[in-house]
Amino acid sequence: MIDRLKLAKRVDQIIVCTSTNPQDDRLADLAAAEGISCFRGDEDDVVKRLCEAANAFDLDYILSITADCPFSDPGYADKIVEEYERTDADFIRALELPHGAYSYGVKPSAFRKVLEIKDEADTEVWGRYFTDTDLFKVYDLRVENPLHRQPDLRMTLDYPEDLEFFRAVFANLYEPGKVFSLDEILQFLQAHPEVVNINRHREADYKKRWTRQSWITLKPRYELNRAAVIGSGSIGQRHIRNLRRLGITNIVALKSGRQSRREIDPALEVKEVTEWQELTDFAPDIAIVSNPTSLHLETSKRCLPHVRGVFIEKPLAVSLENISQLLDQIRSENVVSFVGYNLQFHVVIKTVRELLNSDRIGKPLLFQCQVGHWIEDWHPEENYRTSYLARKDLGGGVSLSLIHEVHLATELLGPARGVYCLLPSSDLLRLDVDTIADMMVEHVSGAVSQIHLDLIQRPAHRSGVISCERGWISYDLITATVAVHTQDQSGPSIVLQASNYDLNQSYLDEMQTFLNCVREGKVRHEHDAWRATQSLATVDAAFSSARSKCLSEIPEWVQTLN
Repeated sequence: MIDRLKLAKRVDQIIVCTSTNPQDDRLADLAAAEGISCFRGDEDDVVKRLCEAANAFDLDYILSITADCPFSDPGYADKIVEEYERTDADFIRALELPHGAYSYGVKPSAFRKVLEIKDEADTEVWGRYFTDTDLFKVYDLRVENPLHRQPDLRMTLDYPEDLEFFRAVFANLYEPGKVFSLDEILQFLQAHPEVVNINRHREADYKKRWTRQSWITLKPRYELNRAAVIGSGSIGQRHIRNLRRLGITNIVALKSGRQSRREIDPALEVKEVTEWQELTDFAPDIAIVSNPTSLHLETSKRCLPHVRGVFIEKPLAVSLENISQLLDQIRSENVVSFVGYNLQFHVVIKTVRELLNSDRIGKPLLFQCQVGHWIEDWHPEENYRTSYLARKDLGGGVSLSLIHEVHLATELLGPARGVYCLLPSSDLLRLDVDTIADMMVEHVSGAVSQIHLDLIQRPAHRSGVISCERGWISYDLITATVAVHTQDQSGPSIVLQASNYDLNQSYLDEMQTFLNCVREGKVRHEHDAWRATQSLATVDAAFSSARSKCLSEIPEWVQTLN
C-alpha cells in the first residue's frame, strides 16, 4: 500500500497515523523502515488523531486512506487534490470507484469543525459528519473510466475471506519491484469472477456493520422555539399536542380552506392564520406539513426558504413528479427534511429491526404482510365518502394512505427494483380511489416483498412475516407482539408482548427525533426525504404496473439515492 501511494504525484508527505496503543508499535517501526513519517494519537477518536496529525505536520490538505484499503489508487488521490484546488470543497470522495480504491480529501479546518460539533469519543467511521450535516461543502469526484466505475465491488480487508481475496489477486499480479495498477486489478477480476466470489457473500455483513458504526452523535447547535403547522386535521392536531409535550408551545396554524374544516381544539392554544405572509412573519423555526397528500409538494417547497426543518406527514407526495426538484431545493436551502412514518418508531418495528440487526437469523429474504382496515372505522366521526381517504384529488386511496408497509419493506430489505401490482375493486366500496392493493416487490438486494393493503377488513388486521437465512420473524401491530423462530430452536419464541403499548408514543418518538435532527443540523438521516422517495417511487411504480398489467421498474436514480 505504501509503495502504491508513493506513486502519487501530488502527495508531499506520507504519514502513518496510528494509535498510542503498544500493539501499534510495529506500525511505527514499519514507517521508520519505509522512510515515512508517523504520528500516534487517540486510539478511538480517529477524527481527533487526524486533526492533531495535521497540526503537528502543519498540513495544508489531507488525503485519508485507511489501511484496510491496500488497493487505494494513487492516480485518483492526485485527482482529488486537483479538485480541491478547483472547488475548495471541505470533503471530496469518489464513491463510483470500487470500495477500497478511493481516498478521501479533507481540509484540516473541516476536521477541526467536526471536533467542535461531535458528541462522541469513538469516531472510527467519520464520513457522515461531512455528508449529513449542514456545515460542509461536499464534492463527489466523477469517475469517467467505465472500467473503474464499479461501486458495488468491495476490495477492503475486513474478514478472513477478504484476506483470501487479496492473496488470490497478489498471487496472480504481483511481481517484485513492480506496483500493479487499478486497471490490471479490475481486468483480472473481470476475467476471474471466481475470485470476486471469494468474499462477495460478506457484503451484507459489511453493510450492516458499516451502518452501525457510521451513525453519528452531534451536539445541539440551534434553538427551536416556534413551529408552523399547515394542516390541522386529526394528525395535525396530534402533532401540535406532541410538540407542546416536547416543549414547543409557540405554534401557529395556517388554515388554507382547501382541506377538512376540522376545528382546532382551543386547549392547544394555537394562533390561527389564513395567509402565508402571516405565517412567514411569524418566523417559524420548523414547519409541520400535515395537510392532504396532494398538497404536500407545493406546501413543502413554500416552507423551505423560511425554516431550519420541515416535517412532512407521510407520504412525501402523490407521485414522483417534481420530487427531484424538491430534493434539490432541500439540499440547496440546507434544510433538515423529515417524513413522518411513525411505525418506524413503533415498539414492534423497533424490536423487528433489532432482531434483523443481530446475527441470529441472517439477512432477510422475503417480507410478507397483510394490512386491512374498514374505511368507516378510520375516523368514525367523519363521513368517509368526503374524507381525504376516499378522494383521489386529495391523494387518498389505500396505497398512499397505508404506505407504511411499503416504506417498511424498503427499509428492511433495501430499495425496490421493480413492482407488479393488482388494484382489484370491491362491491363493498364504490369509490374513485384504490381500495385494495396487492404488490409483489423485487428489491435490489434480490429479496422479495409481498404486500397486501385494503380498506375492507373488519376488524382491522396488520401483521407480517420476514423470512431470513436462518429463521423467521412474525409480528402483529394490533396485538403488539413479535415472535422469532431460528433454525436452532425447537419452536417459535415470543420476544415482545406489549398489548398496553400507547400508539402515540411512536408519534412522540418520531417528533423528538425530528427536533433533535434540526437542533443538530443533521440534514441527512434515515428518515429524510431521500429515504421517503424510495417508498413513494415503489407506490408510483405499483400504479403504473396496475395500469399496464406488467412489471414496472423503479427509476435508477431512485434506487441509488442513498
